[in-house]
Amino acid sequence: MRANLQATTKAAAANDPASAMLNGIFADLELAMRKPAGDLAKAYILSPLRPMVGDSDLVPPSRYRFSTEDLSKIWGWMGRQIAKEMVETAKKCKQPESDPIWLDFRRKAGDALADAVHKADRVPKDMAALLKRFGPDGRAMLADATVLLQNCEAIGTAMAELPEEIEDFDDDLSLRVMQLHEEMVDSNSEAALWVLLLTMGRLVHPWQIFRVVKRIGRQDDDLMVQKTELAAIGDSVLGDTGFFAARLKQPPQTLEEAKASYLVFDRFVAFSMGMTQEFGIRKDGRWGRSLFGLRAEASTNVEKILAKVPLALDAGLPEPRRGRSGRVIPAQIPQEAAIDKAEGLLYFLGRCRQHATAAAIASTQKRYADIAEKRMQEAGEMLVDLVASSEGQNRTTAQDGLEITARLMEAAGLREPASLLRRRGVAAADAA
Repeated sequence: MRANLQATTKAAAANDPASAMLNGIFADLELAMRKPAGDLAKAYILSPLRPMVGDSDLVPPSRYRFSTEDLSKIWGWMGRQIAKEMVETAKKCKQPESDPIWLDFRRKAGDALADAVHKADRVPKDMAALLKRFGPDGRAMLADATVLLQNCEAIGTAMAELPEEIEDFDDDLSLRVMQLHEEMVDSNSEAALWVLLLTMGRLVHPWQIFRVVKRIGRQDDDLMVQKTELAAIGDSVLGDTGFFAARLKQPPQTLEEAKASYLVFDRFVAFSMGMTQEFGIRKDGRWGRSLFGLRAEASTNVEKILAKVPLALDAGLPEPRRGRSGRVIPAQIPQEAAIDKAEGLLYFLGRCRQHATAAAIASTQKRYADIAEKRMQEAGEMLVDLVASSEGQNRTTAQDGLEITARLMEAAGLREPASLLRRRGVAAADAA
């Protein structure tokens, strides 16, 4: 009822003094009834940092600058030492997060951080305490937090013009990002750079940020651009590329792990190829040397994973053998963990094929794929013979081995051979 009355008085306030006065009373009443921010003050004030908060083990560097622990330490530092009065006032504030008063609180928080770091710079003991509190990268992290807080209004206004997720970074949108950057660059180049970094975090294909770099730098290669502040953009894309390359070191142990590993590999190839497609990366330039080094690292890591396939088949494929008389000698059913590992590695091997050329692993992928297919086909042939020639528990064991072999074939992408093997197994059992 109060909300309806307030809406009515607000609509009439411009032409009716009594309605205007009543509307003011309603506004005062609403404020008086609202609870103070309390513990929410932390989230309200540090909200400009929110898009870059994450776990460095789970998200690429372009989307990570602060951990939740960093935010807690910053808030505690302000509340206990460098901005006690501001923090206490903010906790008592009853205005919603959208109210302009929170912009002022954020700027004060940024100023407090800047002042505290500046003072610590002049006193080695204080700087040592700061680094002990925030870690060896603490000073740089606090510098980024300071820029985002002090320029929260300008950066927030710019980012409000862009979609939260950008799948199609077309010419119009990249031109608008360039304009937003240029509108800010003269007054605050650091804040302008953050518009680009935050935009990159919204791109489904982050390497497309080079479309803006080309517009701003008026160049389509890295010869001059990497000597400007825009080098931070290329470094950020390279950081993401390295993030995915480094996560290809551990061979998957299960099918689920293999699916995750392939997604990492797919993402690495997308970054690696996307950079060179969007921008001129010279092989002998700083970015080029880093990029081609990452490609070599990723190729080596993937080849090491693929080299595990024969060993995984040794343990996970129920591979019969023929005796001297030609009789098929069955194998024991492998442990489930061994089957899972073989299934995962075969899945990774099969899926890698589509990126094999781009990742410079084509010959390695084909060699191990051929080896795996031949061994599974031969094992399947002998298992069909065992199903046809055995009975009782021996036949059941052979059928179990045949099903495992078909399962491994499917993981490797050999769906038709797997289906055929199952049908032949059923026919062999029916004919026996």
